[in-house]
Amino acid sequence: MKLMGVSISGKMTEDLPPHVSQTTMSLISAISDPVVVCKVTGEIAFLNPAARRFLQDTGTGGSDAVEDASILDLFPDNVSNLSKVMSLCRTQSGIFPGSLHIAHTDENDRNQSRLPFQGSMLRLQGHQPSHVLLRFIASSSVSRHQFEELNATLRKKNRQLLFEREKSRKDTLTGLWKRSTLFSELPRYIQRIEDQERPTSFAVIDLDNFKEINDLHGHPCGDKVLACLGELLLQECRSLDKVARIGGEEFALILPNTSFLEADKACQRIRERIKQTHVQYEGHEIQITASFGLTEITIGEAAEEVYKRADYALYAAKKAGRDKVAVIEPGSSRSRITQAENIQISKEHP
Repeated sequence: MKLMGVSISGKMTEDLPPHVSQTTMSLISAISDPVVVCKVTGEIAFLNPAARRFLQDTGTGGSDAVEDASILDLFPDNVSNLSKVMSLCRTQSGIFPGSLHIAHTDENDRNQSRLPFQGSMLRLQGHQPSHVLLRFIASSSVSRHQFEELNATLRKKNRQLLFEREKSRKDTLTGLWKRSTLFSELPRYIQRIEDQERPTSFAVIDLDNFKEINDLHGHPCGDKVLACLGELLLQECRSLDKVARIGGEEFALILPNTSFLEADKACQRIRERIKQTHVQYEGHEIQITASFGLTEITIGEAAEEVYKRADYALYAAKKAGRDKVAVIEPGSSRSRITQAENIQISKEHP
């Protein structure tokens, strides 16, 4: 379909994250009002069927295809109103009202009509605002009560979408971040080091002798041990720290605003706490230990390089006898084992 130079097709959902694309389409397509989903920068990511009809009926358009256009390109006479609402969506929580002045396409009617619209933020990628949802509503056919009902429906759908997104990012056994989530989020923490000029450390943790636990007590016991370790790591970390299960019995920590020396002390404390833990399973008391590989992230490096360096340190901790913290200091390629001295059992890092 083409409209005043604007091509309307179904390719735009490629701009949405894969795990929410189908959910987004099914939820938003069911809304009877015209809905446009944009990136925070304004580029259009998705139009529901009502929005396609709306563009066709009003003759709204621009010079580029919709897939490549900004919402501001579609409504060049309403840039100020749209920009104001989108700015509010990016910086605050809520649903923000606005209005557009739409020219009639009828040659006998050169007047303009006022079209109310509402904007709200969708967080479809990570924890940062990623998309803006704009819904256009015909004021003549919608009462204030209906407005409130529509707002409630939109908020409910947004909560459902956020819940499904968060669920897809987490490991089902432990509730921690999955490996894919860790590696999608880690570059943001690397960028933060340069932006905020504060250090960030990264650790890989591996449960010692986990195969023996599975062999002696069975996989259900192994699952309970992993779940207990995941819960312990959450308890021992601060709210700004991030914990992930990245495969089997392997976990990872992102420690923002934490220098290399501070992270070493934190890892020693957590290691000691794990060593003190006994998991109860069908009358058996299972003591667990874990080995740590720690490094400090440097500005501009790739997430894979950070992981590779920490994993190399972890290998050194295993080789040295397990239940140890091995570190690779910034600017060095050699690992060393650190010692636990005056460890305080407190989750507040030094």
